[in-house]
Amino acid sequence: MDINKMSYEEAISKLETLIEELENEECPLEDSISKFRKGIHLYNHCNSILKKAEGEVKIILEDGTSSLSELDALRETENEYY
Repeated sequence: MDINKMSYEEAISKLETLIEELENEECPLEDSISKFRKGIHLYNHCNSILKKAEGEVKIILEDGTSSLSELDALRETENEYY
């Protein structure tokens, strides 16, 4: 499947699988480099999706329909603070 057509969830799952393979398997150097290259492509794709989502959230917040204090209150009730 073309990485650029993957959803965030598909890409992150594939990236996690590649990481596990690189950590747990003894594969030849060329295979490791190939997996690393694919992992970087997957990472960049996921990062692009997240940046787009962040931009959409900023637009929604700037639209005046929500405020940052409302968002903070929502996070507190969902225990999303770290």
